[in-house]
Amino acid sequence: MQGSETRFLERIYDEAKALLIEARDYVQMMGPVDRAALTPIDNLRCISEGLRLTTRLTEVMAWSLTQKAVQAGEITREEAADPKRRLGGKDICLNQHSAEEFQAPPRLDALLRRSLSLYQRTLRLDKLMAGEEMQFGSFNICLAASENMPVPMQAQQPRFLLA
Repeated sequence: MQGSETRFLERIYDEAKALLIEARDYVQMMGPVDRAALTPIDNLRCISEGLRLTTRLTEVMAWSLTQKAVQAGEITREEAADPKRRLGGKDICLNQHSAEEFQAPPRLDALLRRSLSLYQRTLRLDKLMAGEEMQFGSFNICLAASENMPVPMQAQQPRFLLA
C-alpha cells in the first residue's frame, strides 16, 4: 500500500482504539452514575446500547488489524476478502435506537453517534477494498451483482482517491 493509504488505515485504527478507551472509561466511571437515575427498562436499554457501542468498535479494530496484516505481508488481499475477515456485525452495528423509545445519556449518546460514524466509514472502505464499490472523488458507486451475472475478472488492488 502507498503511504497515504497506510496512514488512512492507521487513523481508523487509532480512532477505534481511542473510542474504545473512552467507552471503557464511560462504562466504568460515568455509566453507573447515568444509569442510577433511569427506570429499569431504560437501564437495560442503556446497557444494550453500551454493548452495541463496544461491538462496533471491536469489529472496526478487528478489520483494521486484518488490513495491517495485509500491509505486513502476513496474509494476502484474497485472504482478507474472505467473509470471515471482512467487517462483521452489520445487523447489530448499523441498528440504532429511536429517540422515541429511549433517550440515551448525553455522554453515551455521543459515543454511540461517533462509533456509528466510524463503523459506517469502515464499512464503505471494506466494500471498496472488496471491489464492491468504486470511488471517484467524493462519490461512491456501488456495484450490484445478481446471481445471473457473470463474475468479473479480479480487478487490480483498489486505490483510494482522497477528495
